[in-house]
Amino acid sequence: MPTIGGELDQLAALKATFDRQSGMVADVLTSLRSQLGNTYWEGPAAARFREAWQSDFEPMLQRLQQQLGEAATEIARRRDALLKAGS
Repeated sequence: MPTIGGELDQLAALKATFDRQSGMVADVLTSLRSQLGNTYWEGPAAARFREAWQSDFEPMLQRLQQQLGEAATEIARRRDALLKAGS
């Protein structure tokens, strides 16, 4: 039978780290969107870059932010389950 357990304080710290990193990715997205929107750049290379940004880079960063937030939620859920099991 597998062993189940965890250090509650470490799990809380891990959740906080995932939350913080999710927020940092959100900040990166905001900054990049702003900079891209305020930068004059024309031509085929600019069009290719903007297309790649919209189709690849931005969605990947959005998914990363979402997945970090979901991981934080799951860590909190597992921590709470361990806490209840130990009560």
